[in-house]
Amino acid sequence: MDLAEWEQRHRDAFNSVKEALPYLDGMFVAYNSNIDAIKHLTEEDLTRLFGLFEPAEIQERIASYPREVGEPLDFIARLIISMREGKAAEVPAYTGGPHEWLKEHLGFDYARMGGQAGIITNLLSRLGLEKVVAYVPWLSEEQAGYFAESENLLHPALEGGKLLLKHPREAFRPGIESKVNWILEYSKDLNVSCGGSTFKVPRDNRLIISSRPKWLRLDMDREVYSRLDSLGPLDGAILSGYQMIKEEYEDGSTYKDYVESSVRVIEKLKALNPELRIHVELTSIQNRVIRKAILEEIVAGHVHSLGLDTVEVANALNVLGYEELSYAVIRKGETGIMSLYEGAVRLLEDLDLERVHVHCLGYFICTLAKGHPLTLKDHRDSLLFSSALAATQALTGRIESLEDVEAGLKVPVSDRGLEDLANFKLYCTGRKFCSPDEFSYGYIYGPDHDAVIIPSKVVEKPKATVGIGDAISAGAFVAMLARMKQKRAGE
Repeated sequence: MDLAEWEQRHRDAFNSVKEALPYLDGMFVAYNSNIDAIKHLTEEDLTRLFGLFEPAEIQERIASYPREVGEPLDFIARLIISMREGKAAEVPAYTGGPHEWLKEHLGFDYARMGGQAGIITNLLSRLGLEKVVAYVPWLSEEQAGYFAESENLLHPALEGGKLLLKHPREAFRPGIESKVNWILEYSKDLNVSCGGSTFKVPRDNRLIISSRPKWLRLDMDREVYSRLDSLGPLDGAILSGYQMIKEEYEDGSTYKDYVESSVRVIEKLKALNPELRIHVELTSIQNRVIRKAILEEIVAGHVHSLGLDTVEVANALNVLGYEELSYAVIRKGETGIMSLYEGAVRLLEDLDLERVHVHCLGYFICTLAKGHPLTLKDHRDSLLFSSALAATQALTGRIESLEDVEAGLKVPVSDRGLEDLANFKLYCTGRKFCSPDEFSYGYIYGPDHDAVIIPSKVVEKPKATVGIGDAISAGAFVAMLARMKQKRAGE
């Protein structure tokens, strides 16, 4: 696969999507938004933190692999695991204890908008879309201040029995507490020494300590739900945050209640516009019951598109009964890309989706149901646009306008991604999914599906890693919707 050719395709795709975006009337984004406290870890930070505990008790806690952060030692164990593997992880904390301990013993560098829905809302508003409507069930005054000051960014507000759309800073609910997450970022080659064990971090990544206070409910206000038609014309919806659903609540309700209400919202959104597409952005979900419920009861048969990374693909396959394929995805190796592709196909078919978009370091895969209204080139352009968005986010740490994405276009296409695709070519052509020429364009024609695969742009030393996956998924999905709308307008 030719490097210069893929660089040109990135530029052409950006220009094509830029022309299509004005065709969109509106996007709806929900549910999870929070404040992120960011800390870039140094060797000095690690030495100080590890010195607060006995090495033996750290090793013992690592072996137990804590699924939540209930006390500081849980945090230390999951941090070491994440750094050792170089894998992003998100671990819940259900009390304020870990937050207070981290403030006292570590501190943060700065705070910013966090949560998939919050990050995606700000990004889309800055791309100049006509209207971006956010919905956050726990919108506090402090949280509202982290939304972009854009006139096209709106939030439902109930006044006098009517649903109005106002900027979040005018739509917050007084007296609501803020949800604060900790983002612990670490860099490749960081030296880690603990209890006689020493290793170097294999890649840039982060550990998220996700605040899950008892009052948190992933739900929609009944008055807002009953007046969803007041949101005006919408072309699509991006939904995230379902990982915050719990199995049981103190008031006697269970996850089933929140799964049912989530599905009702999805079905009502779809009723607003028969052409509306709904995308769910997945993330790390520790609880297998919740993970399975999200996939089989919220996603399957109700939404059109799913976005996830390599680890999330493996976790999804595991709870859907594909344990062997799940392990193959995690193991990676020479056949890793083949397993990832097969996993994406399984998710597409088992969950009855139109589209599954998998993003990983160096390349993106998008599997598609037969009969999708766009060409594979249109889908490829959407992925390439999202690659440029992600490169800009990694390079500069933020995107203020569509013009900023020009910086991402200057980031080189990943050599590693091109190598992975070269290995994958033999798999696809050997199974007659495509000819060598078709694969050189990134096009795959499976027996019951189609797919697009591209090498992506990768920043070797990113300024920040949080929000890159959100930029990839949201950017590709919105680009796809814009091209669909543009195509209908030209018919």
